[in-house]
Amino acid sequence: MDKGNGPGQPSRLLIRGNRGAAEIAFTYDAGSADCETSDILAVLAGHGVKCTFFLTGVWVEKFPELALRIVREGHEIGNHSYGHPDMAKITYQEMLETVLRGEQAIEKATGVDPKPLFRQPFGSFNKEILRAVGEAGYPYSVYWDVDPIDWERPAAQTIVDRILAKAGNGSIVLLHLDGSQTARATGRSIGTLKARGFTFVTIGEMIRRL
Repeated sequence: MDKGNGPGQPSRLLIRGNRGAAEIAFTYDAGSADCETSDILAVLAGHGVKCTFFLTGVWVEKFPELALRIVREGHEIGNHSYGHPDMAKITYQEMLETVLRGEQAIEKATGVDPKPLFRQPFGSFNKEILRAVGEAGYPYSVYWDVDPIDWERPAAQTIVDRILAKAGNGSIVLLHLDGSQTARATGRSIGTLKARGFTFVTIGEMIRRL
């Protein structure tokens, strides 16, 4: 994988992949709750799709078996902080601490180092946050260009329609493990996007093709 910016450099904000490639990355964020993880994993396995999961330290401590299952089923892991704070509202030192503590919890639960991928809670970022994330050892801060707002728990078809309306070459789709219709919407969206000629990749694979 491209290592991104060098040591001590600010983390690079990644909003979208290669616009010339018919590929899409579905990403799933975990905060503190688990509602659909097992169902989502079953849907992904059924479609033969690998995705990137951004996990908090709190989540992996509460659900270590699910975290390990995500890894064992071949998905990629990124760091989503320890306790999901709005990083724009905490000190620089606290930013570093939540990134590193999240990393430690993920490694303890899964044996996987989540570097080089970090996703800021709430998508909150500024120059100081990107500098702290880079200092903590994360070259990439992964944002998104498609947000179907599944955490509000709309109908599955509403989530699907929102994804299909915006998804294109190199899209990064934001989804969550604590929705109620995300698994169902995942399956429908993957089927339609595959029919449109898209392939599904992890964020790591997407970065390698930039």
